[in-house]
Amino acid sequence: MISKTEDSSLQDIVCRRIPRNLILSGKMDDPLWQQAEPQVLMDAVSGTKENFTTEVRVLYSGEYLYVGFYCEDDHVWGTLRDRDDPVYREECVEVFVCPSGKTHQYYEINISPKNVLFDACILNGRTADNPRNKFQGFHDFNLQDIQTRAHVEGILDVPGEAGSWKAEYAIPLEGLWGAPHIPPEHGDVWRVNFYRIDSPDRVRVDYYSWSTVHEANFHQPWKFGRIRFLIEEDP
Repeated sequence: MISKTEDSSLQDIVCRRIPRNLILSGKMDDPLWQQAEPQVLMDAVSGTKENFTTEVRVLYSGEYLYVGFYCEDDHVWGTLRDRDDPVYREECVEVFVCPSGKTHQYYEINISPKNVLFDACILNGRTADNPRNKFQGFHDFNLQDIQTRAHVEGILDVPGEAGSWKAEYAIPLEGLWGAPHIPPEHGDVWRVNFYRIDSPDRVRVDYYSWSTVHEANFHQPWKFGRIRFLIEEDP
């Protein structure tokens, strides 16, 4: 249920607790992924359907928040190779997660098709009333024990030779400071957004988002949606 004090225009995603940790392959082929309902990312500016289908799923265990992306794409590419390289300048998927619900502080966690990880802690002074205020990303922040995998269907770096790519995250809950409970309890709500950057010809850039941000600017935390944690009772 959405309370009367909450913005009903924000997106909601249900995150179910699973009985064991996922096995990550990059292919999202662990059967437990079927317990997560896919959510579709749209054009970040207009909120309408983008050129390629992009889906995100979420689950959690006692140790990890799991995020999986499916990205339709016929030209999957990347040039960067080292952790914390600026993959947001190329093709990638992105998770912005705010465990405290206080959206001046959150985490940005990005993966490229070559499984290059960028993670940062963000302090953001922007608000809906002052959307051009400064924000600061602390790139020296590294989540310990994070696991990521990526898998490409087709050939990397060759135009027209791919069909899609996938990315899986296992984000350690203990590293996400600010949450009221670790692991989350039934009914806990965090703030979150999911993004994709696609550059089909290495020049043009298409921006996808789950909760629409209405411009090519992902750091608008007041527009983050909500992730609602659910523990299903045994029948």
